[in-house]
Amino acid sequence: MYRSYKSTKIPKVTFKNTNQTIDTAPGRPLKDVIKEQSWPVAYGCENGVCGTCLVKISDGVNNLNPIEGNEKQTLSAMGLNDGSHRLSCQCKINGDVTIEV
Repeated sequence: MYRSYKSTKIPKVTFKNTNQTIDTAPGRPLKDVIKEQSWPVAYGCENGVCGTCLVKISDGVNNLNPIEGNEKQTLSAMGLNDGSHRLSCQCKINGDVTIEV
């Protein structure tokens, strides 16, 4: 079951590389959407440590949960703590977002 948020708007996830867009449930993990659509994002540990599932957030970075814990440390170690890169295994969708790899 997915967590309900204040907004009743259905979030959309767009994969910029192919311009595909899908509707999803608020609070849903980004990795689940990516895997369902077979978008070309690799996964390793799925715990925010390996950095394999790195994506660039082209639009809607504020519509994802905040960066915390392992993800924050991993992005810093990769030199990508610029706010536009995220580990998709750690993201929850709260609104429209556009990603690219």
